[in-house]
Amino acid sequence: MVVLLIIVLGCKKQEKDMFVKIEKFEWSSAVSADECYPMRVINGSFILSDSTSVWIPSREILRGTWGFSNSSYVVGEDNKKVPESMEITWFSYTENKFYTGDFELPQKKIYEIFKKDYGTSFYPDGEEYKKAYNTLEVGIAPLGMITVWMGGSAGYKEIGTYQAHETFDEDWNDFSKNLDRKSVMKSYYNDFLPFVQKEIDDNKISNTYFKNLLKRYHYTIGTNNPDFKIYDFDIPFLNGEVIDKSNAGLEFLTDIVYGKGIPKTMAIFIKDRFNRKLEVRIWVDLLDGKTVDENDHLKDPMEERVFNNQLMNRFESFFEKNKNVELYIKFDKEIKKSNINKPVYCGKVCLKSPTNELKIPNSKVEVYDAQ
Repeated sequence: MVVLLIIVLGCKKQEKDMFVKIEKFEWSSAVSADECYPMRVINGSFILSDSTSVWIPSREILRGTWGFSNSSYVVGEDNKKVPESMEITWFSYTENKFYTGDFELPQKKIYEIFKKDYGTSFYPDGEEYKKAYNTLEVGIAPLGMITVWMGGSAGYKEIGTYQAHETFDEDWNDFSKNLDRKSVMKSYYNDFLPFVQKEIDDNKISNTYFKNLLKRYHYTIGTNNPDFKIYDFDIPFLNGEVIDKSNAGLEFLTDIVYGKGIPKTMAIFIKDRFNRKLEVRIWVDLLDGKTVDENDHLKDPMEERVFNNQLMNRFESFFEKNKNVELYIKFDKEIKKSNINKPVYCGKVCLKSPTNELKIPNSKVEVYDAQ
């Protein structure tokens, strides 16, 4: 009987492993790089279990938002198998170097994210749609650093970060129509921001900023009011992830095992002791002198970098000295509700440990009646 049970369980596992390799989902690929560090993919592919491949967009100069492409590309069938690896080669304009890499991907993890049911939502016109992940996003950073996310209407999740190596196998004459490599580099150099030019002059191009964006910390999320019960949430993080109840569950808020990124803003939905529903909109930090709207739409890449570094430094300095940390919303004693025409701030964001508390001075909290 025991032997039969083992055989049955083994067969079920083999069947599940087979589905990971052959089941198809609707997805496309996208690629991005930071505005300050332009890149250009020469060739790239996601490799499937049957050795076929899905093209990663190439030949365009990438100079936008790292981790978020303005467009994705569908090549071949809409429904595709789950990739098991990735091959990619690109050129870094700030470093004047070619990079290449071949990386094994967590195929089972990707499959499970595609497979899960995330429920439905509604378009502004009232039409219902099924929430899903449908994009594999590749983000390229300096020094051969490459990160993969899964994104879609269900959210955004980091899949992994990998290290490519410099390659000398690429021929500049095949890569560029302008055969004068020095003149091309000089032309790009003149367009770089001063801090990037200095990094080049000092031979100190770095990816530390991007590594810091990806950092995770172990903390819980809550409020200072025991009568408030969180029933939903939506949180975008500096690491590019967007996590909510549908893709992580309420247990995400109290989990301390897997780690969380650094939140930029938060929306939490709570019920008070009278079971009334409230929507709480939270800005974890702001640049000095900026309104919430201005901070949400920073157009200067240097300002965005300063803001991100400010927030990352607050977290790093607190977590260096504290454990068992909670990020919590410290509401004022009197909570005044906002309306869309007249926001009222009624709290602060705090980092708290058993021995210390940091109130983030520029944080803002607004409370609305939930729809």
